[in-house]
Amino acid sequence: MKNIYFSILAFTCLFSHSQFDETEDVQRWVVIGSMNDDSVFLKLEGTNLFKLSFKNYQFSDNSTIKNIELNSTDIEVTNLYNFLLNSFDLTEFRQISFEIDKYEFQVLKNGDFIRVSVNSIISDDTIGWMQLSIRDLNNLFGKY
Repeated sequence: MKNIYFSILAFTCLFSHSQFDETEDVQRWVVIGSMNDDSVFLKLEGTNLFKLSFKNYQFSDNSTIKNIELNSTDIEVTNLYNFLLNSFDLTEFRQISFEIDKYEFQVLKNGDFIRVSVNSIISDDTIGWMQLSIRDLNNLFGKY
């Protein structure tokens, strides 16, 4: 009986590697941060590609999700975060902007919130805008 159990154990150990196949290289998006309104900031693992999906408040009757991709370094994304965070120190109704990759982020201070307009540098069109509090900004960039 011991020989049968030993044979089963040996057989299982010898051929168990066949159950493990190599997985294909699948692109994997890692969540950096998110907000309650379904806005999310992602990074493609192993690359400098970021994706910002944000609820677009450009039209009051239609708040759809807009997506932009930033081909930027971690340092440039950190600079964007710092720019947005420092925008809370602006005096009322002063507008400033920050360019990263193909996009310009224009900020207008409005009380305890900032209004961030995302514009295309290439076509000079407004893609959309979102409203952020400091808490929203920290959640979006994963700075808890």
